[in-house]
Order: sequence, then structure tokens, then C-alpha cells
Amino acid sequence: MTVSEDARPRFRPPGMYLTDGRTLFRVVSRFTGGAGEMFASLEDCITLDVTAYSPEELYAMALQPVSGSGARP
Repeated sequence: MTVSEDARPRFRPPGMYLTDGRTLFRVVSRFTGGAGEMFASLEDCITLDVTAYSPEELYAMALQPVSGSGARP
């Protein structure tokens, strides 16, 4: 499946946290592949595994940014 340019996920800056509603991910890096396509490496915050994902994979994951917990020090 090819995702149209308009439907592709925005690439978040390194250090940002994302979730699919089940798993927490941290954006490790962004990089450009051989054909100029942008990829992102995400770390699973439970297993600490880092995996590179294509735009199509990221779109299918339906990731949302994680906002602050609201907890105050």
C-alpha cells in the first residue's frame, strides 16, 4: 500500500514520545533512505528495542503524540 503525501504522518523530532494506545515509543532519529524517502527510528519504551519504520508503517500504526501527565512536582 502506498500512502499519499497528504496522508503521511508528520515526522516528530527526536526525543518526542508517541503511542498507538498500547505501546509507548520514543522517537530516536529521522533519516532519509536511498530513494529520498524519510524513515524514523522508534524505541519501544518497554523492551528498549529500536526499529526503523517507513512512512507507510508509521501511518498504519496510527501514532499520536503523548502529552504531559499533568502531574506537578
